[in-house]
Amino acid sequence: MRRVPWIALVALALGLTVRLAGFLAPWAGLLPGCAFKRVTGVACATCGLTRGTLALGQGQWGAALHWYPALAILAAAAPVAILWDLRRAWRGDPYPPLPDSRGLRVGAWLLLAGIWALQAARGI
Repeated sequence: MRRVPWIALVALALGLTVRLAGFLAPWAGLLPGCAFKRVTGVACATCGLTRGTLALGQGQWGAALHWYPALAILAAAAPVAILWDLRRAWRGDPYPPLPDSRGLRVGAWLLLAGIWALQAARGI
């Protein structure tokens, strides 16, 4: 049975999208901004993600890390995930099952809450 490297394909598509976003950066001022922040005055959990994507598209890793730290970390880890997925597909191995750990789920929620608190504290 042939295995499809879905993670690698999605990561490559997202990488191309980010690169395209770099070309669209001059028109970023036309974007409406965060509706949640406009209404509440508090940054949402994804505030800074668009500006971080635009910075990554222009190769500005420091700015991307400033605007949305998790995006820059995921972008830096993407090549490792792509190589792992291509190797897995080449060998014909299935994807491993997702871990069923309450600690990992709580950790993921705490990470999201931490990013949100950081963005809100910085007023992004």
